Amino acid sequence: MLKQVHCLAVALSAAFTFPLITQPRAADYPTGRVTLVVPFPAGGSTDLVARLLAQHLSSAWKQSVFVDNKPGGNAMLGPTFVAKAAPDGYTLVIGPPTIATAPATMKVMPIDPLKDLSPISQLVEIPFVITINAALPFNTLRELIDYAKINPGKLNSGTFAMGSTLTSSEFNSTAGVKIPTVGYRGEALMMAATAAGEVQVGIATPVTAMESLARGQLRALAVTSHTRIAILKDVPTIVEAGLPEFTRAAWFALLAPAGTPLELRRFISAEVTVFAKKEEVVTKLQAGGVVLKVSTPEELGVFLERETKSAIETADAIGLEKQ
Repeated sequence: MLKQVHCLAVALSAAFTFPLITQPRAADYPTGRVTLVVPFPAGGSTDLVARLLAQHLSSAWKQSVFVDNKPGGNAMLGPTFVAKAAPDGYTLVIGPPTIATAPATMKVMPIDPLKDLSPISQLVEIPFVITINAALPFNTLRELIDYAKINPGKLNSGTFAMGSTLTSSEFNSTAGVKIPTVGYRGEALMMAATAAGEVQVGIATPVTAMESLARGQLRALAVTSHTRIAILKDVPTIVEAGLPEFTRAAWFALLAPAGTPLELRRFISAEVTVFAKKEEVVTKLQAGGVVLKVSTPEELGVFLERETKSAIETADAIGLEKQ
């Protein structure tokens, strides 16, 4: 009898200790290649941030950090891929606002971002720039709005994810206009379509719009921030343009599969903080209108819950139909 009790105790001890010894520890991480998934094609703001971060992490960890672009699925293909990966820190994703807005805008969700992904750190915050095809005669945001009010449906706005669609819908509601949206697989593709005249209006991050603006294919009407930004110093703020209620900013955050140990996520978050303090990184990103903004895993978790709730409330308020 005593022998049976002893065997049972050993078995129970093994059952309870096994998960502890198999979970990855920060002290042992990483020992191989880390994949950093970007849910957009190469060329956009997310890709720029990802490649700078990958360079830093590769140097700091003495291991390869590979950027893997996985566009599609309204920017949910990448997060879904990562959500199904092993929770060991070797597959991460730079999540766009879509992970918070998707519950408000998608009829069928491939994953539940709040449950299926684990927060690591916020990375950046980026104001938008409202652009139009240069062939249009408008020189100010007010001229665009006045025309759109008189001619509902005659202009189209490009979008590149459900978060982008929500932002464009918010602009319509705030400005009192009806500008239908046309979806593209990525921000860079949406900007190219706006520059080519496939759509007439594009709300994008400054770094993605800069090439077409420099070529004279686009005209910038306003940046959606309270203060002007260095990369577009001659472009008025949304406040100066007369629509202060539309102050908006995109953000990107680093996440891992659900179940990734908090110790490991804190370790990665600490290295992201080091990355955000590098002068050359700050300078390069600020030149693209990008503001570094990092956080702890716990802070990001609270932020994502708040953003998700806000998106649902906004979508309900403006009557946005889920797609």
